[in-house]
Amino acid sequence: MNLDVARLLHHQAGVATIEQLVGQGLTESVVRAQVAARRWQRQGARCVVAHNHLLSRPEQMWVAVLDPVGLTALAGMTALETAGFRFFGREVERIHVVVRRGARYHRMPGVTIHESRRFEPQDVDRRRGIPSTEPARSALDAAAWQPHPRYACGVLAAVVQQRLCTATELSEQLRFVGRIRHKQPIRLALLDIAGGAEALSELDIGVLCRRHGLVEPVRQRVRRDPSGRRRYLDCEWDLPDGSVVVLEVDGSHHFEAAHWEADMKRERLVVISRRRVLRCTANEARHDQQAVAADLRAAGVPTELSGADVVRAT
Repeated sequence: MNLDVARLLHHQAGVATIEQLVGQGLTESVVRAQVAARRWQRQGARCVVAHNHLLSRPEQMWVAVLDPVGLTALAGMTALETAGFRFFGREVERIHVVVRRGARYHRMPGVTIHESRRFEPQDVDRRRGIPSTEPARSALDAAAWQPHPRYACGVLAAVVQQRLCTATELSEQLRFVGRIRHKQPIRLALLDIAGGAEALSELDIGVLCRRHGLVEPVRQRVRRDPSGRRRYLDCEWDLPDGSVVVLEVDGSHHFEAAHWEADMKRERLVVISRRRVLRCTANEARHDQQAVAADLRAAGVPTELSGADVVRAT
């Protein structure tokens, strides 16, 4: 194996197309001999892998990118995965790639290929080695490919929370995507995310406020406790009389002993600071919004929309 071939295989996790190998000085007969001797293996329609055992996740990604003819890149959740993204603590098994509309490709198990009219060389980011779409586009694609709008918005909140891109970058990218699934919920969610929402439950509070005509809260406001440590509050309203109402939204992890005790300590510090604390579960924020809105209104959170405006906001 010559040095150019070795470098190519090293860069591409041991994966190459037959055309690439021939371009680096090997002959097709040499490649076929390596496969016949089971030192290498064929994958897809155009690729070989320079070993004979199961493929790793990076090798699977390279095969998915190299096998289609023409411009191809990892996309959606898979492109975000290469940047370190984790959605609700789960890894996404399917590999998503994007190609130009009308491209020739071979369908492979575990790979979803998306054809796009809006895919040009400048859309491909090669900084992590393997060709991928950049984070803002990847996030919007991943959101649009979700079956439900709630999870589409959750992807975007998680991407911003994990600092892969900003809400501003997502909003800018949204201007150019044309018609995509869940576009209106995504647009509203980006307003909440720009205001500090970092979880599905916090996005639900934004929907709750718009639906019931409540002033939207300040999210993730930083407060320092008596020891000087920074604390983040989920939702906070500054009332006209100078008092403050805090709503803490508890996901399932809050009921674990360690989280529950930490939450109690934090709540004591908030109460000591003369703020009124309300708590609800993430399930209530999603499925019992009328009751949560009534409690917020009773606590003094003001309304800001007329009845007609409330209908439009939903």
